[in-house]
Amino acid sequence: MTLRAHQFFASLIALYAVQSLLVSLRWGYEIDGFSTYLILLAPVLPAVAYMSYAALARRQTFQHLWPVGVIALNWLAFAALPVIPDPLILMTYLGFGFLLLRLWWKGTDALSLSPINDEREIRFAMVLTGAALVLSGLTDIYLIIDFIQNDGRNAGLILTFVQTAFVVVIGVSASFGRAADMTEPESETVSLAPEVTEKDSEIVDRLERLFVQDELHRDEDLSLRRLARKLGLPDRQVSNAINRVRGMSVSQFVNDFRIREACTQLSTSKKTIMEVSLAAGFATKSNFNREFLRVIGQTPSQWRKENRSN
Repeated sequence: MTLRAHQFFASLIALYAVQSLLVSLRWGYEIDGFSTYLILLAPVLPAVAYMSYAALARRQTFQHLWPVGVIALNWLAFAALPVIPDPLILMTYLGFGFLLLRLWWKGTDALSLSPINDEREIRFAMVLTGAALVLSGLTDIYLIIDFIQNDGRNAGLILTFVQTAFVVVIGVSASFGRAADMTEPESETVSLAPEVTEKDSEIVDRLERLFVQDELHRDEDLSLRRLARKLGLPDRQVSNAINRVRGMSVSQFVNDFRIREACTQLSTSKKTIMEVSLAAGFATKSNFNREFLRVIGQTPSQWRKENRSN
């Protein structure tokens, strides 16, 4: 059984809604009885946030659900010794925050299940979430100090501010919480030599033939995983081949091909720029404009004026 990114992100939204309600009841209405539920829920959010993004890197089978063990450890510690949870929750937020930042640091090709069109936005949401978790952990340190020195007089105001920031972060994260539709089993990755090999060139040639013959690049949900499955190869091998032969990421490779096709349509057809961008495989005009400027150095409209055929 595998769990997909959208399932994790849906759970994350639901959990955060519950936490927001509990925080409001605890600090807004000063109902102390909800403190226990907040403590139990606290370690769940960072764990689910991490699993949500990890599900965009690889399918999450039961063996990848180790963050659930971290949640259980927090709960067991609270049951055994209620004094322990604060430091343990703090380490949980910091730990998962740094893990998200580490995943972000690996680059776009690490998110093999995410649609290529969404990778830029997904990585932004991921680094934002990771930074927010780290900030939340640092906020907990301040709250512990505030309770020691000031009896927690500033806790309500600080928690309100942090919760508001989290609403924005979770909203941004959830809006990109989807993976390309893939049903094939995951293959093992392989270790490759850093030099360009004949096999690397063959892989890139096969991909370009797929684009020309099957128009695979026009799929808005195209992902590294889909490309790899079409070739019957591991994700890492395809990614490394493109990196070495072309010196670019998978998303840049795909978008370069899309832009070349778009140039042909812009110069020879009467289609609007929006129609051309959609036909080339871009989900939004803003993505098309950004990639066109990166590859060509001009906006689509400027290039069309200078290169349109009579």
